Amino acid sequence: MRDLVLVTGGVRSGKTAFAMELLAHRHGSRWIYWATGKALDSEMEARIARHREERPEGVATFEAGLSEGLPFGVLGAGGERDGLPVLLDSLGFCVLETLSEPSIDPWMDRLSDLFARRQGPVVVVTEEVGWGGVAMEPSGRLFADRLGLWNQRLAREASSVYAVMAGCPLRLR
Repeated sequence: MRDLVLVTGGVRSGKTAFAMELLAHRHGSRWIYWATGKALDSEMEARIARHREERPEGVATFEAGLSEGLPFGVLGAGGERDGLPVLLDSLGFCVLETLSEPSIDPWMDRLSDLFARRQGPVVVVTEEVGWGGVAMEPSGRLFADRLGLWNQRLAREASSVYAVMAGCPLRLR
């Protein structure tokens, strides 16, 4: 297992705060924040703005989703940033971008390969949607299925897995 940490939990459970605390405790402000969220309405714009304000000063930020290309140049092997830890927030937005694709396997393989080639640790924040009911819309079911599969894969590859509920992290592995 490599230095990959998976942090999962529900909406507003404290996942991102816990992940940032992990990195700040170990690395100060010397890490990269990969924000994958996209604002499609004013409420989401406000959420993203709040997340930006909560990031520690001095942390390098890369804001892009999968459709803009995996950030191999920023996060890939080689260069001064290669050893810096990376926080990917969040995997759910990555999965949203794959809903029109016939399969998520190529995306999962590329992201897993990117993480494997890095010299530094990676912390992935993801949503746990499997604790709720089955979505009524086909797109909601597809999203939950794909995110669940991706979460399972990363959990198998991770050295540590945490679930965060009500701001309380629980180490699963």
